[in-house]
Amino acid sequence: MVGVTVLFQPGWVLRLRKPAGVDPVTGNDAGVNVREVPGRGLVQAPLWTGFSEVTDKALVDERLVMWCPLEGPSVPVDSQAEFVSPSGEVWQAITSGIWRGIPGSSPEYVAVRVRRAEEKDE
Repeated sequence: MVGVTVLFQPGWVLRLRKPAGVDPVTGNDAGVNVREVPGRGLVQAPLWTGFSEVTDKALVDERLVMWCPLEGPSVPVDSQAEFVSPSGEVWQAITSGIWRGIPGSSPEYVAVRVRRAEEKDE
């Protein structure tokens, strides 16, 4: 049986950022560890929420990213995650991911509300 992720575009990367802890020598923050997880993804059309959030420089672009990891559904996606599309667009998660799939089967992909982070584009 073909799953729903057959339509997802290859080349997406999930970036998970976790605090590295405290440096035992200096006692200072040791920074952040970044884990990149390859996968396939799809970004949906803009969400129509009834209002537009406008900042000093831009209109906020809020959408839904559906992403499937290549290494299985055990990857947790939290609100600190970032998604990088094959074209280099960076999308920052604003909610934790919700695993989805065909009812009666194990989850195939995660759906996450995201905002465009143009300043981080590659």
